[in-house]
Amino acid sequence: GSATSSRAGLQQGGGSTARRMTGSGGLMSAASAAALAELGHENIVQMSQRCMEELDQRNREKATLTKLLADLKKKKLSYDAKLSKKQREVDSTVVQIKDMEKKLQALTHGNKTVGAEVAGLRAENERLAAEVDQLRADLKEASVTYDAEAAEVEKLRQLLFTYRKEVGAEAKQKDSVQQDLRATRTAQTLIINRLDDMEKRRGALKTCVAGAFNLP
Repeated sequence: GSATSSRAGLQQGGGSTARRMTGSGGLMSAASAAALAELGHENIVQMSQRCMEELDQRNREKATLTKLLADLKKKKLSYDAKLSKKQREVDSTVVQIKDMEKKLQALTHGNKTVGAEVAGLRAENERLAAEVDQLRADLKEASVTYDAEAAEVEKLRQLLFTYRKEVGAEAKQKDSVQQDLRATRTAQTLIINRLDDMEKRRGALKTCVAGAFNLP
């Protein structure tokens, strides 16, 4: 309906235009007016239809471009948000990288310190290993000496056992001798007592005899 009205408007406009051109001081010649009048109704309709189709196509292109522009704006906003997020992530990553670099420097310094300590410990271990080897050699020598001394101690133990056995036998023999000596002393005491008694009897007998014979 809009196309028909547009075509009608174009037809009326074309006629009025021709009339204005012919009536405005003779600006358009009679031949030109006749040529314009010869434009048929079909040509005007076709031209109007082409114009309307082009207008519709332009409107569709405009709507498509408008929609595309809106989509592009949305994508741009989304991309801007993602870019901001990525930028924040990059900034955070940069901060983390700086922190990691500081930690790496500290670890490097610590590794150098540990390396020096390890070198010192390695030297100390080598010194201790040498001492251990010397101690092993000393232990081996001491073991040999101990075996020899243990054999000597065993000999001394056997000898001491023999001496103790002999001392025990001699002690028993001494006890026997002491018992014999005590018995001898007792017998000697008895004999001495008997001799004293005999001497006393002899003196008394002598006194008696002297008195009987008036012996001085």
